[in-house]
Amino acid sequence: MRFSPASTTRSLLAACLLGIAAAACAQANPDPTTPAATPFEQLVHDGFALHQQARFTESIPLFQRALRQQPTDYFANLLLGIDLLRVSRPQQALPHLEAAARQRPSELIPQQYLGETQASLAHYGPAALAYQHAVQLSRNSSDPSDQEAALLSWASFAIERFRQIESTLRATTQGEAVARAIQQSAGQPLPPSARQCAAQLPSLERQLALPTPPLPATTTQLALCYAAQAGFAAADLATSSQNHDQAAIHRLRGDVLLRIKEDPQAAIAEFQQSLTQRPGDPAILERLAEAQWTAGDADSARASAQSALLADPHRQAAIRTLAAIAVSTRDYPTAIPLLRQLAAEAPGDRLAPVELGRALAQTGQEAEASALLAPALAAGYPDEKGALHALLARCLRRTGRPQEAEAAESEARRLSDDFQRRSAAPATAPPASPVAEAPK
Repeated sequence: MRFSPASTTRSLLAACLLGIAAAACAQANPDPTTPAATPFEQLVHDGFALHQQARFTESIPLFQRALRQQPTDYFANLLLGIDLLRVSRPQQALPHLEAAARQRPSELIPQQYLGETQASLAHYGPAALAYQHAVQLSRNSSDPSDQEAALLSWASFAIERFRQIESTLRATTQGEAVARAIQQSAGQPLPPSARQCAAQLPSLERQLALPTPPLPATTTQLALCYAAQAGFAAADLATSSQNHDQAAIHRLRGDVLLRIKEDPQAAIAEFQQSLTQRPGDPAILERLAEAQWTAGDADSARASAQSALLADPHRQAAIRTLAAIAVSTRDYPTAIPLLRQLAAEAPGDRLAPVELGRALAQTGQEAEASALLAPALAAGYPDEKGALHALLARCLRRTGRPQEAEAAESEARRLSDDFQRRSAAPATAPPASPVAEAPK
């Protein structure tokens, strides 16, 4: 999912007016006494014009040419990083955004886009640090909307990261119990001490990224901490004395209601309120689609997701919703291209390649399915009951790999037997912890 900061064009224009590429910007109102733009300034000016029109594939070469002339220029690095990110090339965007952040360490925008880029690369610890740094910087800004934008980006990231971790939790019986406990306690007040867990996020993310499966307590603590941080950011945003971006407030309320409190109908109402103030916004439309699908309204969800993708073909939540709708009706010819796009553009989404592997297996493409399922399972993707290992075994056997198939079948039987034994044992209560509360 994309976590782009609000008011980007406004901020970039402000930077331009403050003197970055000033000669090129002045061409909008030519003055005989104004010196002609240098080749570098002309490239930045032309690239920025294309950037404003969302013509990113055309703007990128211009910024690259500009940087060959002035490699450390803040504005060119920033815009090139943003535009590379917008065409799903986060690995290439990262060094340019890092360069912009080094050039202007007190600037808010590079940190927000660094957070989005690191999240796209599944570098969640650095992403959390960048978003938190942006919130700190925003407190020193003379523009009140900067703090709102930083809080919204941080809260949106935390909620989306919570969703990703929760989807992993729900793949096991114990995790499902924890997820239910989180939902049941979502309305409880948050103690002030819960804010301090933000400092632990990078360490917890490193533990989660280790090759060995993380301890259940680590995954649980990480999910609950993100939920708590989303709640605090939402509360800070809602109680802000400015509150002039009501569309953002409604959108964030909807996010908390949908992904943490699991109340899709209430979330739909919030997203619809947000759309009345920001019609056609793809970020809101994709959230509305997810809420409608969760509430069981597939037709409305499909329409909302398609509208979001018409405005921005890289909206990952919209792609995910359309893929889920297609899989639910066994429309694999529609689902597979969507899942391929999601797996390519969201490397941090562990579910996408697994769902793609399942869909490919259902359509007789066992070789590609096994190439996706085997590494996912080897990396620790949850398979509590052994069903995925059994599917992998079937794919391997059908592609003439009997020895590997036998090993997968053996692991499937072991996992199934372990699950049966655990199911017969007395249940233990999941840990309780404060979680986010929807902003009032």
